[in-house]
Amino acid sequence: MKNRNTEGITASVWVTGWCHLFFCTLVMILAPSIGWPQHEQHNTPSSAPAVGTPAIAFELKSVEGKAVGLANFRGKPLMINFFASWCDPCREEMPLINELATKAGKDGYSVLGIAVEDTRAAIMQYAQEAKLVFPIALDLNSTVKRAYRIFGPPATFFIDGQGTIRDVVIGPITPERAREGLKKAGASL
Repeated sequence: MKNRNTEGITASVWVTGWCHLFFCTLVMILAPSIGWPQHEQHNTPSSAPAVGTPAIAFELKSVEGKAVGLANFRGKPLMINFFASWCDPCREEMPLINELATKAGKDGYSVLGIAVEDTRAAIMQYAQEAKLVFPIALDLNSTVKRAYRIFGPPATFFIDGQGTIRDVVIGPITPERAREGLKKAGASL
């Protein structure tokens, strides 16, 4: 003989399970029609920028407070390095990035640092300590980081003079990869 209390609990669990299944199915059906308009209003690309695709335009403030964006560098190759002051691999590659920046003018390219996941004060202090010679844009709310699908620094993008991505290095960069990326972007090394 079954206990009435057990039958009630079993029925309750069964009804709850069906309600849960119905609700989840409803959410799966309606989610695309609800979610996509929200995505479109933020203009967030659906995939990571890849080699051969246009670089995503942005406008940020530099550590000096000036507007800096992709359009400022149109017409010649650009190396964008996403970094942070607290990032050890970023600190290790920074002498290379700084060296490349000192040669940029004569070799026909530009270097831009984009500080992510950091504070303005920390970046300014680090830039002074490391004697950085290239412009640094502050991505304090991670808008550009998200647009470029960077999970964390360092990451380096090589963009040609027409704004097309020609090479990408996720993680620390070596001198060989940096030269290769700059050549692919059209720099005259």
